[in-house]
Amino acid sequence: MRFEAWPPPNGWSEVVITWSTMLDQADYAPNAIEQWCVHNIRGRWHLHGYQATEGFAFRFEDARDAVIFRLRWGHD
Repeated sequence: MRFEAWPPPNGWSEVVITWSTMLDQADYAPNAIEQWCVHNIRGRWHLHGYQATEGFAFRFEDARDAVIFRLRWGHD
């Protein structure tokens, strides 16, 4: 379930996806990533812009959700 309040609680796991990563990967559209979270993340999660214009920061209450997210969307 998406958590809307700001700021997200301390201690949540953060995964950042930059615009450069999204532009390099054809299936990395912001809406596609958000919909994936809606259908695959069991705990609460939060989405916010990363450093205003550099990408998106996804934060997860359950660290296991962050691991699953990073396995699917991580790009190092």
